Amino acid sequence: IKAIMSPFMKPEMNIDVPDGLLEKAITSSPYGYVITDTGQTDNPVIFVNKAFQQITGYEAKEVLGRNCDFLLRKDTDQSSLDKIRDAVKKGHRFTAVVRNYKKDGSLFYNELTIVSTLKDKSGKEAYRIWSLRDVTDSIEAQREFALQLTEKDKRFSAYMENSNEAIWRIDFDPPISIEAPESTKIQEVFNNGIFREANDEAARIYGYAKGADIRGRSLKEFMDESDPVNIKIVAELVRNNFLMDSIITRETSSDGTIKTILNNIKSLIQDSKVSSIWGASLDVSTLVKAQESLKRSKKKLKKQKNKLEKKNIALKELIVHVELDKKEFKDQILANIQHLVLPSLDKITLNESKEEYIEQHRKTLENLTSSFGQKLSDLRIKLSPREIEVCNFVKNGLSNKEISHLLNIALHTVEKHRRMARKKLGLSHKGINLRTYLNSL
Repeated sequence: IKAIMSPFMKPEMNIDVPDGLLEKAITSSPYGYVITDTGQTDNPVIFVNKAFQQITGYEAKEVLGRNCDFLLRKDTDQSSLDKIRDAVKKGHRFTAVVRNYKKDGSLFYNELTIVSTLKDKSGKEAYRIWSLRDVTDSIEAQREFALQLTEKDKRFSAYMENSNEAIWRIDFDPPISIEAPESTKIQEVFNNGIFREANDEAARIYGYAKGADIRGRSLKEFMDESDPVNIKIVAELVRNNFLMDSIITRETSSDGTIKTILNNIKSLIQDSKVSSIWGASLDVSTLVKAQESLKRSKKKLKKQKNKLEKKNIALKELIVHVELDKKEFKDQILANIQHLVLPSLDKITLNESKEEYIEQHRKTLENLTSSFGQKLSDLRIKLSPREIEVCNFVKNGLSNKEISHLLNIALHTVEKHRRMARKKLGLSHKGINLRTYLNSL
């Protein structure tokens, strides 16, 4: 027990340990301790503590006299075993994690340490002291974390490749000190910026097919450092500690085309130095051109509007003159009907059987000089000429039979015209007399 503890005790400490204390410490330790007899051919186990038994599930009597390799079972192809054997040969203290198996066959990860070696009086190694610690939970947690990290990397890679935005990372080599003068930082952005990450969409902005085509290229290969617009933008980026949203840059594609790019940028600052910036970008060149075209169109439209307004003024004046001409024309028609057409009908000598027909036409001409004719001719009503004629006779008090006789048409035809007129006038299924309605117009 003293030999086990001696590697942890400095000589200058000169501590006199009471009998039984060290034994109690080793026995109750959460670490498993094993002592093997290196003087024997198979290096058998001659001591295990209680923690070893709890870790492995083997009782001391099942272990004593055996080589510890039985904990490996058939899982002997482990790179850490060669390192342990090399340390044993050189007599060095060494720690490695190996896969071991408990008595019930379950796997556990063993943090195995060569604590010390004890020599006999002749100086030859006689015993070797080992410690064991079950680090399965830690290994599995690390593995789970690694899996999660791998999964996140996969998701991020999938996001980058499938995004309709250009995703990229520029590293500054060497990093840019945030304490440097503004002019120095601006120049170093151009000089030190190298594309390290870029998806295919980022490559397409610059005229390439794949993100790999622009990785490793300098920023100033695409962004002209002599362009005053770019210098102004980079200066603004520097002033905002390399954090900016919705900034516009002008960049050059592989064929020399100038692109207008909308960027959102985040920085990675370590030890007061900007080591890299991440960005998401959109090529808005087409949109900018469309906006410029729209501005030109608006300006042109404004000129056309002014011309149109002038034409409208002239048209309004013309309409006033037309209305005056229409009124004058209407007055002439009314005068002709009243003073020429109607008096001429009074002088016509007709057969006795036709006087009533002429009388109806006289009333019709009189109706045309009133609002009745205009209302019946309204396009919204759309009465046919025959329906208008029948309506005139109804308004003048003629029966269906009389109308049939005067127009020389069948009685049922007159009734049909009346029904159609009522429908078009909106009188169907209403208890309104057609003659009364027509006289109200």
